[in-house]
Amino acid sequence: MNLDIDKIYCCHHPSESLSPRKEKLLKIFNDNNLNVEWVEGFSPEEAKEYDHELLLHHIMTKGPENCKGDKEKATQLAYRSISLILKHNYCYEEQIKNDYNNILVLEDDVDLSSVFSEKYFNKCMNEFSQLNLEMLFLGSCCNLHYSPTTEGKYVYHDDALTTRCTHCYVINIAAAKKALKWTYKMLDSVDWQLNWVIRKEKIKTGWAEPSIDQMDYGSTLNHEGDGKSQLIS
Repeated sequence: MNLDIDKIYCCHHPSESLSPRKEKLLKIFNDNNLNVEWVEGFSPEEAKEYDHELLLHHIMTKGPENCKGDKEKATQLAYRSISLILKHNYCYEEQIKNDYNNILVLEDDVDLSSVFSEKYFNKCMNEFSQLNLEMLFLGSCCNLHYSPTTEGKYVYHDDALTTRCTHCYVINIAAAKKALKWTYKMLDSVDWQLNWVIRKEKIKTGWAEPSIDQMDYGSTLNHEGDGKSQLIS
């Protein structure tokens, strides 16, 4: 694939239990000649260095269900959440350091086996540029979709759009600079924190339809369909 993007990052926690995720994505990356930087640092242990009281409060009050009222479970999830936030922050910092105009950020549960292709991605990027957007969420979960859609169009924008999970999105350098003003405050999990940043900084955000699913790895966020019916032939 020859993708219209300056750099691709993939966030992954290097553990034995999660290694099959990396193996599956590595095959896709290698088969399609995609040069991807794996972001594997920033362990949950490092998360203990950050003030996470507000994040912990949100986990204990908003869920998941097994964390509500259970401080020990919620604290461990908070550490994992901060670890992921730090991985995303690293992507933004590297983008600014290397003057990458646009980067693609992936997480290791992204499903690139169905909708994602060179034609799909580059059309999304063309429309992203034409709309002068700053962030584009190609990934979706929890049945979050833009409606109505228009035949022949992939990227949609209105001022109310924020994130819809963080397993597959594009961010430009202007938005990365805005995000880094706030993303070390550990306000919430990475997607909810970015929702807050997008609203605070008025980051012009789009959603792609059809969207990229997450792999069904037993989380509460599962497939909603492969989206192929919306692709242009």
